[in-house]
Amino acid sequence: MLLPRIDFLKTGLALALGWSVAFALFRGWPGIDLAVSGLFWSPEAGFGVLQNPLWEALRNGLWDLEIALAVAAFALMVVAWMRGRAVAGLPVRATGFIVALFALGPGVLVNGLFKSFAGRARPATVTEFGGDRLFTPAGTFADQCSRNCSFPSGEVSSVVAMAVALWLIAALPGAMPVRGRRALRIFAVVAALFVIAQRIVAGRHFLSDTVFAALMVLTLAWGLYALVSGRFAQARRG
Repeated sequence: MLLPRIDFLKTGLALALGWSVAFALFRGWPGIDLAVSGLFWSPEAGFGVLQNPLWEALRNGLWDLEIALAVAAFALMVVAWMRGRAVAGLPVRATGFIVALFALGPGVLVNGLFKSFAGRARPATVTEFGGDRLFTPAGTFADQCSRNCSFPSGEVSSVVAMAVALWLIAALPGAMPVRGRRALRIFAVVAALFVIAQRIVAGRHFLSDTVFAALMVLTLAWGLYALVSGRFAQARRG
């Protein structure tokens, strides 16, 4: 079964524009991060001013769902490969794409590389918000954090990977009725926006941490999809 076609040129240009705007904004005016985080901080309550136990419960539920989706995709990929046909309406290329996206995006690129070496302190720990660490602009490698640092957001990278996977599942022919497709796509977008908001409001990430995490995963998804859909091979033959 062939994967749904996308316009790689338009998608690539949109991603390039997103990267350009993000770099111009957060590198040109790094104070935007402090201004946005400051909206949810007070000297008395810190970043607890807008926190709600329900937010944490939803956040943990989405985290569990992301793990379940990645594990299920891996299992279906193995079964589809062994049987030589799609399983549950998902061809091996689709499940392989989902597995690779989770493994290489949140797994290797974000958590394995950038979060391990960026050294950027989280909002709740910088001096502007009552901490003892120095604020550093997005993309600047620093020594203000030794592990599990702020840049970029691991949870945002994971929920964006899930959103891309759900969007792909909704686009597969015969996977579900039209209303189901729409509902799945709406859920994917709302889930990503919710996690972005929760991480900022809770003082765990700056706005730029979430934006660059999303851009990293979306760009990786664009490249991976070109590979698994056969578009890259077609371009080479062309």
